Amino acid sequence: MSYRLVDRKDACIRILEVPSRRYRGTKETVAKSQRNTRKEVQPVWTEMYKSLLSEILTAELKLNQLIMSGAETFSVPLSAEAISSAWLAAFISDISGPSFTLKRSFTSDSYWRDLLAFTPDFRTLHSLPKIQDFFSDPVSLARPSQFRLLPGVRHRRISPTKTFIQGIIQFHTVIAQCSGVFTLTQTEDSSWKAWSFVTMMDRLSGVVDRFDAHTPLCRPAEWDTAMGYTAVVVGAGQCGLSVAARLENLGISTLVLERSGRIGNGWRSRYDSLETNTPKAFNHLPFVDFPEGSGTYIPCGDVADYLENYQRTLGLHVLTSAHISATSYDASSSTWTLSVSLSGKASITVMARHLIGAIGVGTMGGALPFTPPIPGKTSFLGSVIHSSEYKSSSCVGAQKVVVVGAACSGHDIAQDMANHGSQTVLVQRSPTAVVSRQTINSLLPGYVGQDVPPTEIADRLYVALPLSALQDSQYNAMEMHAHIDQDLRENLSRHGYLLPSPEDNFFHRLSIRRGGFYIDRGCAQLITSGKITVKSGHEISHFSPSGLVFDDGSQVVADLVIFATGYSKTTIKQVAENLFGPQVADTVHNLGGLDSDYEFAGIWRPTGHDGLWFAEGDLFAARFYSQFLSLQIMAREMGLLSPDQRTYIPC
Repeated sequence: MSYRLVDRKDACIRILEVPSRRYRGTKETVAKSQRNTRKEVQPVWTEMYKSLLSEILTAELKLNQLIMSGAETFSVPLSAEAISSAWLAAFISDISGPSFTLKRSFTSDSYWRDLLAFTPDFRTLHSLPKIQDFFSDPVSLARPSQFRLLPGVRHRRISPTKTFIQGIIQFHTVIAQCSGVFTLTQTEDSSWKAWSFVTMMDRLSGVVDRFDAHTPLCRPAEWDTAMGYTAVVVGAGQCGLSVAARLENLGISTLVLERSGRIGNGWRSRYDSLETNTPKAFNHLPFVDFPEGSGTYIPCGDVADYLENYQRTLGLHVLTSAHISATSYDASSSTWTLSVSLSGKASITVMARHLIGAIGVGTMGGALPFTPPIPGKTSFLGSVIHSSEYKSSSCVGAQKVVVVGAACSGHDIAQDMANHGSQTVLVQRSPTAVVSRQTINSLLPGYVGQDVPPTEIADRLYVALPLSALQDSQYNAMEMHAHIDQDLRENLSRHGYLLPSPEDNFFHRLSIRRGGFYIDRGCAQLITSGKITVKSGHEISHFSPSGLVFDDGSQVVADLVIFATGYSKTTIKQVAENLFGPQVADTVHNLGGLDSDYEFAGIWRPTGHDGLWFAEGDLFAARFYSQFLSLQIMAREMGLLSPDQRTYIPC
C-alpha cells in the first residue's frame, strides 16, 4: 500500500504499514521522508488512520531519538492492532475498487467461510481464485460498510515457528449487522494477509431482541385442539430448546414437541457418572447460564435439570409426551400440518410454516445400540448388556467385568466399576486418542481462566478457522500442547494401551471423525496403577461359558460383559423418514455428512425441502448455531430472499 507523504505523521504511517513486523531502513530513507514532509500537499486521512494516532506518535518519537543518536538503522515494532488495522484498510480497499480483488488482503491459499452475512447459507471457499469468483457478486449486493476493528486482537501461536494474528471486525450490510473473524499470517514477502476469514450475520436490521432477564420470552400458552404457530420444533433437548428461545427472541411464535414425559430425560437416561467434558462456560445455552454454584464440569442429572429450568425461565411453549402421528405439507400455502397425539389427552392439530427436527442422529433419532455379532453368546453363563442399559456399578454388582470399547463411555463405565471394587478389563479394539482436561482447557482459552471475554466474543474466536482449514492447522495445534499429556501417553503405552499416530490426533477425531477419543477424567490413572487391565491388539474370537476368548487363544474371565460399542449409523434423511414419512424424506438431501465445502449438509441450514430444518449437536453447537437457524427463518419471514433462495434481496 502507498500513501502521499504529507507530514511526519505520514512518514510514520508508512513505517507502520510496511510489510514486515519490524521496519529497517537507513538514515537516507529518513532524510528523504523528512524532505517530503515540506511539500504542500493536502493530507489523506480516514477514520482508520485516526485510530492509530497514538501509535503513530510513538513511532515518530522513536524516529527522532534514533536520528539524534546517529544510528545507521532503526526498527519500530508493529503491534497486532496496527497490523490488523492496516489489513482492514487493505481489505476495504480491495472490495471497494472498480474490480473485485483480494490479492492485497488474502493469501493465495486462504479460506473464507460465510455464515449468512453475504449468502443465505453456510459456505466455505478455499483458494484465492475460488473466493474471488464466488464472493464478487454477494459482496457487491451486500454493500458492506461501517467497518470497525474490535478491541482484543491477539497473537495465536500454533507452532514454535508459526504465529497468527486473530481479531474481530464488525460491519453492516444493506440487511444486517455482521461480524468477521480474521486470521492473519505473515507471507513470504513479510506482509500480513488473511489466511482465514469467517463472516457471520449477527442480527437483521430493524429486528430488536426481545429477551429480558426479568421477563419470560413467551406468554402462558393457551392450549387447544387446533393451534397455529410460525414454527414447530420436534425435540426438547439442548438444540430444540435453544432454537425455540432464539426464535421467540425474534418474535417468531414457536411450539416444542417432546416425546418423553419430561424435559431432560435424554440426559437422565445415561449412566449416573456421566458429566460434561468441557467447562460450564463453554456449555450453557443462549440467555441462561448454568447456576452460579454448579461445578466446572456438570453431571448429567444437573444438565437435565438445567434444561427443565431453561424452559421454565423463558416460558417456552413445550408439550411433553407428544407423538407425531401424521405430517403433511401444502406447498401452495407453505404450511405444515401435524397431527399430534398426547398421552392421556385428546389429539391436537398444529399448523406452522417451519418445522425443525431437533432430535439428533443418535439414539433419540432412532439409532439402535450396536453390539457386534460374536459367536457363542448363548453359551456364556454371565450377563451381557450394552452401555445404553448401564446406570451405575450399584445396579449390576458384578465382581469380574469386561468393558468392550475404549471411547468415552467405555472408559467412564470401566472407571465406575473399578472404583467400586470390580475386577475390570477394558478391551481396546483400535487406538484411542487420549487427552487430559488440562489440554482441553488450553484449547478453550476464551472460556477458561481470568479475564475471559464475553461469550459471544469467545464463540466467534472459537470458530475462527473453518473445518477445512483445521485440517491444515490441527496437527500443529496439537503438537503445541503435546507436552501437557506426554507423561500420560507414555504411561498408558507402557500398559499396553494403543495410541494413534500424531496425524490422527484428538483434534482430527473430534472434528472430522467425530469419535475414537477419550477425555481423561481419572480412568488413565486406574489403568497405569493396575486397577484396570487393558486388553488390546487382538480381536474377540468368541464367547466361552466363563468369558471371552481372543484370536490369540487368550481368555478373559467375566461375570458381566458391557459393550460400549456405539450405535447403528443413522442419517438425517432416515430421521426425516421416521418423523415425517417417506414423501418428505425423498425431497431432502442425504444430510448429516460433510459436503464439498466441508460444511455439515443440512444441519442448521437448508435441507432441500422448503420450511424443513434440522438441528443437531452438543451444548456449544446448540448455543452458537441456533442463532443462525433462527436468522434464516426470520429472513424468510421478512421476504429477504430471492425466489430461488440463493441470494438476498436488498431492503
